[in-house]
Amino acid sequence: MRILLVEPPKTPWEMMGDVVAPPLGLAQLAGCLEEAKIPVDILDANALELGLKGLEEAIAHANADLIGMTVFTPYVPDVARALRVARRAAPEAAIVLGGPHVTFTVEETLETMPETDIIVRGEGDQIIVDLARALDAGDGLEEVPGISYRRNGEIVENPAPPPLDLTQLPLPAFHLMPMDRYHFASLGGPFATVVASRGCPFQCSFCSEWPFWRAGWRPYDPEAIVEQLDILVNRYGRKNIWFGDDCFNVNRDHVVAICEGILQREIDVNWYYQGRADLLVKHKDLLPLMRRSGNRMVQLGIEASNDEQRDELNKQLSTETVEEAVRLLREHDIVCQGMQIVGLPSDSPRTMEQK
Repeated sequence: MRILLVEPPKTPWEMMGDVVAPPLGLAQLAGCLEEAKIPVDILDANALELGLKGLEEAIAHANADLIGMTVFTPYVPDVARALRVARRAAPEAAIVLGGPHVTFTVEETLETMPETDIIVRGEGDQIIVDLARALDAGDGLEEVPGISYRRNGEIVENPAPPPLDLTQLPLPAFHLMPMDRYHFASLGGPFATVVASRGCPFQCSFCSEWPFWRAGWRPYDPEAIVEQLDILVNRYGRKNIWFGDDCFNVNRDHVVAICEGILQREIDVNWYYQGRADLLVKHKDLLPLMRRSGNRMVQLGIEASNDEQRDELNKQLSTETVEEAVRLLREHDIVCQGMQIVGLPSDSPRTMEQK
């Protein structure tokens, strides 16, 4: 059993500027497969600028038994094109999709992307290992948790496994990716992504992350996070790190452990995160420590221009708190970027103009 995890060629998102981001989810899956002694490669066609012809040649050359891709909604057309290429290049391989888009659109995905054999729902770190072992042994799919597939013209959805203990996961397989290709011009050039936790204890109505991860907020071992930072900065020269957590600043002790670990190891890094304004205010005494350890920018989820609309979104956040968070960030020389949803059902010319 040989597995190829593919990041397809992607249409650039103009708003983000010149950026090529590492497929961290694939790297985490690959780390789990390597730990299980299952051969795996990552083909990042996006970073390697392969195009569809190059992608087809690379997949054919890989001779994989299982081909996996992650699907985010904005990139569905790109994945659909890559799927057709993969099926031509590897007609006998099992093609597996995972990620948030397909988790919530199982039936639609299997109907509109007929090249897909199996969908992995939710976090796939252990599921991909169980699936690879089942396929390698020639067993049926019935005992593999968390997958959906076709059987006799019907769609079968196996029960989901329990949420994972993230502290037991291996490090992502950075060595399988072209690390020198990842950059983000707006952040100063070479960069990488790290995830220090999964999920969120809040349940904003517009968000797909908390139902995707299911089990509230779960942290990785902070020592493992600092180890990742050390590897990315000092081995691969990634001086800018984007924390891809749904909400980085949930837990005070977790933030402190990461910041102190960076300082103790003398890791020279600039780092950025998404977080909540109310938690930033609650833990405002940590801002000097976070700044010393390299925090340069925060994305705050403001979402709407007034309290009434945020209440509709179950955001549990007031304008007064947002203003205090912005003031604190400016006071500590940390750039603040506000994230806002445009086009809410209750939006009007008045709310659009509201500051």
